[in-house]
Amino acid sequence: MKKIIITLLACMVCMLAMAQSEEIVFTPQWTAQAQFAGYYVAEAKGFYRDAGLNVHIKHPSASNPCINHLKEGKSQLITLHLISAMKHINAGIPLINVLQTSQSNSQMIISHKPLKGVEGLRGKRVGRWKAGYFELGVLINNQYNLQLEWVPFVQNTNLYITGAIDATMAMVYNEYYQLLMAGQHIDKNQTLYFRDLGCNVPEDGLYTTAEYYRTHEKEVKAFAEASRKGWEWAANHPEETIDIVMKVVQANNVKTNRAAQRWMLREILQVMKDEKSEQRTYRLKESSLQHANQILLKNHAIQKAITYKQITKP
Repeated sequence: MKKIIITLLACMVCMLAMAQSEEIVFTPQWTAQAQFAGYYVAEAKGFYRDAGLNVHIKHPSASNPCINHLKEGKSQLITLHLISAMKHINAGIPLINVLQTSQSNSQMIISHKPLKGVEGLRGKRVGRWKAGYFELGVLINNQYNLQLEWVPFVQNTNLYITGAIDATMAMVYNEYYQLLMAGQHIDKNQTLYFRDLGCNVPEDGLYTTAEYYRTHEKEVKAFAEASRKGWEWAANHPEETIDIVMKVVQANNVKTNRAAQRWMLREILQVMKDEKSEQRTYRLKESSLQHANQILLKNHAIQKAITYKQITKP
């Protein structure tokens, strides 16, 4: 009887703590996968709970992107590519970067035929994501006047394998692996990495609105720190992290497999490292922002430069 009472009291304390903790809805920019492993770990290992937060991770749909969730107040924190965040800020949505996971660019173009530089793409039919994330591809097309014919896709494997497109945009951690596993032999001279074309713009970062940051600074910082702890745990426990990821993808009815998620986690952890220090800093470098500003301004994608203070502080 005593044990039952103790258990009930413990449950009541736990429920009371949850009721008093800050509720936060976090929405990554895409469906469940190892790209967001650190956040899943932070939830599964109780890092958010220990920080006094009641976190719910809700993924978006292709027809309703995460930025809409943030604007409508359905989510308090989201992930975005830096380029996307800057364009939203330019459009009048005040976003604050509170954690920068990606430190380099992972986008590439994969061609059926060998390429002698970017000019080899001139006039080609190139696949790009229907849901977005292809801004740099458009900027490169404009910069080199390649006159590409864009072919939107949700999943590009069949388009590429059947030859319906000449080339495709891909992420090193995702579509590149899918094509390799589909039996495609891809030589080095069939690939162009955006980072080698002067577009090494970091990708994923954690964002909230300036207003939410102003009114919930303590909670936002606690979420960022717990997320960072989750990513560090993931880096040190990759196989256990994949266990957690697979539970999340299964709960979200995402068709994938352990090998694909293991590849993704490895590549994601690599692009999170600073190229010079080889450390994961979790900070947006001012030099990276300025580089992105130069590219966007040159291509008239934004009207004025986004300042470091503007994107990192309210």
